[in-house]
Amino acid sequence: MLTTSTTAAFVLHPFHSTTLLSTSNIQRTQNHNFFDLQSTLGLSRRQHQQPSPNQDRYQKPKRSSSAGKPLKSRNAAKVIEVNKKIVALGKQQKWKDILILYQQEKNVFNNVNFATTISQISRIRSVQRSDPLFQQFMENLSSRLENNGIEWMGTRGFANIIHALGKMKLKSLSAGKILNFASKSNIGKDLILERNPQGLANIAWAFAKLDIKAPNFFNTMEEEAEWMVKEGNPQDTANTAWAFAKLDTKATNFFNAIEEQAEWLVKEGSPQATANTAWAFARLDIKATHFFNEIEDQAEWLVKEGSPQAAANTAWAFAKLDIKAPNFFNAIEEQADWLVREGNPQNIANTAWAFAKLDTKAPRLFNAIEKQAEWLVKEGNPQDTANTAWAYAKLDIKAPNFFNAIEKQAEWLVKEGSPQNIANTAWGFAKLDINAPNFFSAIEKQAEWLVKEGNPQDTANTAWAFARLDIKATTFFNGIEEQADWLVKEGSPQATANTAWAFARLDIKATNFFHAIEVQAERLVKEGDPQATANTAWAFAKLDVKATHFFNEIEDQAKWLVKEGNQQEVANTAWACAKLDIKAPNFFNAIEERAEWLVKEGSQQEVANIAWALAKLDIKAPSLFNAIEEQAEWSKEEGSKDTANNAWSFARLDIMAPS
Repeated sequence: MLTTSTTAAFVLHPFHSTTLLSTSNIQRTQNHNFFDLQSTLGLSRRQHQQPSPNQDRYQKPKRSSSAGKPLKSRNAAKVIEVNKKIVALGKQQKWKDILILYQQEKNVFNNVNFATTISQISRIRSVQRSDPLFQQFMENLSSRLENNGIEWMGTRGFANIIHALGKMKLKSLSAGKILNFASKSNIGKDLILERNPQGLANIAWAFAKLDIKAPNFFNTMEEEAEWMVKEGNPQDTANTAWAFAKLDTKATNFFNAIEEQAEWLVKEGSPQATANTAWAFARLDIKATHFFNEIEDQAEWLVKEGSPQAAANTAWAFAKLDIKAPNFFNAIEEQADWLVREGNPQNIANTAWAFAKLDTKAPRLFNAIEKQAEWLVKEGNPQDTANTAWAYAKLDIKAPNFFNAIEKQAEWLVKEGSPQNIANTAWGFAKLDINAPNFFSAIEKQAEWLVKEGNPQDTANTAWAFARLDIKATTFFNGIEEQADWLVKEGSPQATANTAWAFARLDIKATNFFHAIEVQAERLVKEGDPQATANTAWAFAKLDVKATHFFNEIEDQAKWLVKEGNQQEVANTAWACAKLDIKAPNFFNAIEERAEWLVKEGSQQEVANIAWALAKLDIKAPSLFNAIEEQAEWSKEEGSKDTANNAWSFARLDIMAPS
């Protein structure tokens, strides 16, 4: 019996989402929250600002454009009194009392009071947005802004209102009117005029938080990118970078400006600001050599002084951009116990994922995770669990506590997880050869949903896991067969190959699926790599399914497949041709041309399979068999199936076998 390779090479990078540090940590000053009553009321105060090369680009603004319309002196005392009450109630988390105060004093409420109210309310998590008092306040604020414009509120106050709406993730009708007005206004230019990078950063952050593109605003920021980065502080820059990335907006000028100021931004910024900027670069797939080199130089300080979330997000950015950072990851490894103890399941999962993505061993980190396994799985979401499982498997680390904890929570994880989460976790079990009857039974129960809702790669990865563990999953594989045309048409060559491999490994006939491959043969072979092609060919042959178009495409691409493929891929494809009795002169001529390399670098099994295929098809290949003869001592392992196959091949072709 010929020994064949049944290992489908499998590379899986789970989709990874990160959550930036909480908005409550966004740096603020008193001025930012416009409690600067003296300025707002038109009283004496001067802000000291550094001159900028762009200072004269726009006409110098009137004083009122920043602070809003000044009050008559007789009303100033009342405004200050009301404002103090609003702030005091805000500190006590009494949002309802703030709104009652508004009802009592709305006849004297001015721009300052409106702005302070929404700012204070945005800090209170318990606010009931459906409360009639809150809705009325928002409607009145919207109307006042609509009727009086930005000049009434002042640009700083208006910027902070937008920030408050973003912080609350408020998408009511009245909030929508304010945001729509803001997105179409010239608020960006006004804030640049007033040299207010923080106001710009806060509006950018709010728009991104609410998924509002606001092209006028962001185009203005991109035009003034150099000024924004030079004049803003590192946190302003980080929040703006985060906004561009969150909205998937390429901002070449802005990110180039960050790269130019990399040393200053990393040295002067907090670990949080650095992490958020790194996240933005990675999210947009922008390599930033200077910026990441600076992080690497400051690695020990950044990890030691930062939070677990800052460390996790920075690690994720390095991994996403495939940047090795030994200093940074060593610093995390040294702080592993602290990170796992103080971090949440998402921080820990993202850090583990980053180490695994970069093939970096971290015994302390993964031991610490293993000790906290039950808590992490119970408290984490299915994505956190999947990413951590994937990391253990990618680094080939056995983690009995962690995978036992998954098995205990199997039903919940499968019910609540996405098809991708489930596929990645299944892959982790299979890669480590861990049987998990609860987990895979739960998948089988959800099979129809998983196949319909998952993408072709998710389905392929789950199928691969079932096959790797020799688990028949009738419902799941029937679901694939029903969705065969779509899965093959929309899937990548690798996804198709892994699914085909799974069917063949479990000896499941799948007429629809393999017919769909035959229909897509040209694309699959031309766009796939030699591994995907070899695994698909192997599956056809293992199930004795003829595939004229697919093997014709292999023949057309023969030279490239043999030249670019490794020895196992060449051997598996040769074996498939011979198993199906397909003459493939181009393919076997290409093997003959590469004979010395194949024999010298290939394993005994690979060489034996190629020799068997040539003999089975009665193809003379003097270069290959001479190379085998030269390696006679290497191949004379007594009792070896590979040696027997070689001997059979020599005899079949009437070639004197090496003694």
